Amino acid sequence: MTRENLGVVVGVPAVVSHYKQLHRGGVVPTVYYDTTFSVGDFYVSALLFRHDVFDGAPIQPLLLLIHERRSTDSHEPLFSWFRRVTRVQTVVCVADHEQAITNAVKNALPGSEMIYCWNHILNDIRVSFSDCSYHITSFKPCPVSLFFAKCTAFYFRIFFLFTNLLPTHNSSLQ
Repeated sequence: MTRENLGVVVGVPAVVSHYKQLHRGGVVPTVYYDTTFSVGDFYVSALLFRHDVFDGAPIQPLLLLIHERRSTDSHEPLFSWFRRVTRVQTVVCVADHEQAITNAVKNALPGSEMIYCWNHILNDIRVSFSDCSYHITSFKPCPVSLFFAKCTAFYFRIFFLFTNLLPTHNSSLQ
């Protein structure tokens, strides 16, 4: 039997302690958060950080959340617990565009900045184009170039250079 909106936060105390030592002195840390997969009736979300001490600054798990729902109420306890045990008040959080995660970070860590990850941005673009009359055969854009386009016409010129978009209704353009 489970209670309403069950959630369990899991972490290794030594990793949390080491994280606290890395982020003393006013540095606003960057964390990465995503719901990675479902296990039966539960989801598993991971809060990760870049370990700057090691060569290549590998990304390491800090906390895991096992939860029943993908709601703000499910994610918020993890960020509240993170704030309590690390004493970090604000973060830069890289996550998907899921509103529940954004709300949970803003509620538990006011003043934090949300950045949406490239994988999710690119997937959103793919989904948007799959809903229209274009068939995307190759999608390898340079997203940074797209964001620096000075006007809409230039944006689409760059976009079409990095993609192979073919109208599905007119094969003569191939």
